[in-house]
Amino acid sequence: MKRTAGVLLLLAGIALVFIPRMQAFPLRVTLAPWPGQANDQTIKSDIEAKLFQDSVLKQRDIRVEVQNGVVTLTGTVNTELERSGAGRIAQQEAGVTQVVNNLTVGASSSPLAAPTSSVTIPAGTVVTVRMIDSIDSSRNHPGEEFHASLDSPVVVGDRVIFPKGSEATIRLVNAGQAGTVRGSSSLQLQLVSVTANGKVYPVESADYELHGGSKGKRTAEATGAGAIVGGLIGAIAGGRKGAAIGAGAGAGTGAAASAITKGQVVRVPSETKLDFRLRSAVSVGS
Repeated sequence: MKRTAGVLLLLAGIALVFIPRMQAFPLRVTLAPWPGQANDQTIKSDIEAKLFQDSVLKQRDIRVEVQNGVVTLTGTVNTELERSGAGRIAQQEAGVTQVVNNLTVGASSSPLAAPTSSVTIPAGTVVTVRMIDSIDSSRNHPGEEFHASLDSPVVVGDRVIFPKGSEATIRLVNAGQAGTVRGSSSLQLQLVSVTANGKVYPVESADYELHGGSKGKRTAEATGAGAIVGGLIGAIAGGRKGAAIGAGAGAGTGAAASAITKGQVVRVPSETKLDFRLRSAVSVGS
């Protein structure tokens, strides 16, 4: 019993000495993230890097904030396609649980913004667009309109008037079907408007004609405004096949329009590039 009492007294003395010191240096515990959990700062950095890799979005005022895996995008872009494209980049990042896309569509502070003074785009200027919607001579009809985006900026002197990625509208003027024995199918297209910095500019272009081969031929030929080039840009935005962003990524080559032997159908697939020559001058700015 005496030995037990002695041990207890010794332990009590030790406690009196060390407990105050332990209170002066409180225990700190850091919980490591569970396996697979991405750090918010890493997510933010990765998304910003991918936005900068895009040739169009890197010139826009886009700010990224991340908290507990929720990404919030703020700033200004030029088109709805750019807005949805930025949101898609953020959504595809590992560790992201939600994307709050607060980007607004309007005049950007980037160097590609439209000039404040009035500028005239002269007649004869070639405007290159990339189709978003597809066109088919067997199912589409004259008067229908289709979405596209500018594949390259429209420049007058050293000033960018219509930025790359601006929305464009293409109208089907005529669609002809081949006969069962002779003749060929055809599509006749016009560029009718360009939307830049929130404003729609009506334009008048020369017709762009596509003709399928005669019976037995498989290759379509384009005549009129310019050559037709195929290519994929590897992005999907705005709920439609195709996008105005990342035009350099995943680009490929191939037939842009084809007239198949059966029925002699002429098709213009999504992602096709078309050149339209302006028939009349276009005034842009105030």
